[in-house]
Amino acid sequence: MVAKGTKHSVVVIALALAVLALASPGLAAPLRQEPRPTIVQPEQDAAVRGVVQLIGTAVHPQFQRYELYYAPWPVPSDQSWVFNGDAKYQPQPLGLLGTWDSRSVPDGAYALRVRVVKQDGNYLDSDPTRVLVVNTRPLQEPSATPTETSTPEPGPIVTEPTPAVTVVAPTVEISLPTPEVASTPLLEPTETPAAEATDEPVLATGEAPSDSGGFSATRLVQTARKSAMYTAGFFAAIAAFFVVKAALFWVWQRLRP
Repeated sequence: MVAKGTKHSVVVIALALAVLALASPGLAAPLRQEPRPTIVQPEQDAAVRGVVQLIGTAVHPQFQRYELYYAPWPVPSDQSWVFNGDAKYQPQPLGLLGTWDSRSVPDGAYALRVRVVKQDGNYLDSDPTRVLVVNTRPLQEPSATPTETSTPEPGPIVTEPTPAVTVVAPTVEISLPTPEVASTPLLEPTETPAAEATDEPVLATGEAPSDSGGFSATRLVQTARKSAMYTAGFFAAIAAFFVVKAALFWVWQRLRP
């Protein structure tokens, strides 16, 4: 009887365990971890400027939408996250999640994250990615502590003597030709012909000045005569003009009614 009852109890326990396993499949298999959204670019502590492209993943079996956020680093509180852009209703296995215009914030350190909202209203957030905005500074990746470089100590200054340069100017002998004195024969006196009686003055040498050059008294006298004639004619014309004018005025006075 005892053996029979013990066998019956074992069967009942086995059936109970089987029913419990079928009713709770999660107990029969290990729990699966939910896929978390991630941002792979920009990388952690990357320097960015302008419009930044956010590359990562946003998938879930109960996917409804995903959203992008940013906040100043270090994040003061969970309410400090600022919604960036619009919600996306298509899952992204690995690709462009969206963009962030870093020009809308001052330079400094900021955190980026992506949030996947599930169909039941719960959500999963990615780990925050810290970036450095440098819109007004040169774009440089943050590096480790710079290594100190040893500055060589200045050694004694050695001055080499400058050799003296002596320039010897060549001596040039210049021989000047001796001018020869030409012997000028003495002019023999010549007989001067008697000057003919003319209106032109006779020079001391007895030759009359030619009209081609030099001073001519005859030409001067002729020029003076012509000038006197022109002057007399000019004044005569002026006098005639006034006489005619006076005559015309007298006639006009007579003929005027």
